[in-house]
Amino acid sequence: MEFVRLKYANNKLINANLREHREIIDDYVRKRGYTYLGFIPTLFGPNGKMLELDLIFKKPIAKTADAAKK
Repeated sequence: MEFVRLKYANNKLINANLREHREIIDDYVRKRGYTYLGFIPTLFGPNGKMLELDLIFKKPIAKTADAAKK
């Protein structure tokens, strides 16, 4: 598995806003062949707002020459 850390552009007066997650997911899934599994919140602010998260991806399984013969 691979984890990609994202940080919210946090503002104390309004909601946090994250925009880059879609580009990252698209890059890993379409270009690198990974499977997107979900996310894990990794940092919360004092009022409970999520400030950071890890996107979780599963690496593609490399096929060896021996496995391809079976």
